[in-house]
Amino acid sequence: MTYLFLAAFIAGLLLGVRVMFFGAERKRRRSADALPLRRSEPAIVGFLLMFGVAGYLLTRRGTVSSGTGALIAALLGLVWAVLVTRVAVATARLQPEHDPEDPRFALQGHVAIVSTAIPADGEGTITFSESGAQRTVRARTIDGTAIAGGEEVCIERLEDDVAFVELWAIVEQRL
Repeated sequence: MTYLFLAAFIAGLLLGVRVMFFGAERKRRRSADALPLRRSEPAIVGFLLMFGVAGYLLTRRGTVSSGTGALIAALLGLVWAVLVTRVAVATARLQPEHDPEDPRFALQGHVAIVSTAIPADGEGTITFSESGAQRTVRARTIDGTAIAGGEEVCIERLEDDVAFVELWAIVEQRL
């Protein structure tokens, strides 16, 4: 019986790792109010883990018979599976209050050309292509150094129509 409990625990761990890698979300929603989560995966993982741990701990010293230990472990596994599934469903239904995408970083990583030199601790201009159109904006360096005209730079963020940039050569070295 010990091997059954250990096998259940190991299977629960392996399925739990699978859920961590691939998630328990449904591929396609059938309707707008459909639950975005498959309930069976968290329930099976929760049951197997609790059944394995509880059964092993109850029967390892011989104070509880194998049959009684398996029955108690199965009941604990069912209760745990229900709790885990309820938490997973509640978590899946949470909606963020606001869009987590920060518009300042929408152009992060874009390469641009310095069209007007950027003096130390000053502003110049850069030109880059966005959605097929050329765009020119004011620019400052993120570290306050000067950049000559014609140099390639990488955009770090855009705040109040001012791009904060870094020399592409420096970014390229980090890559």
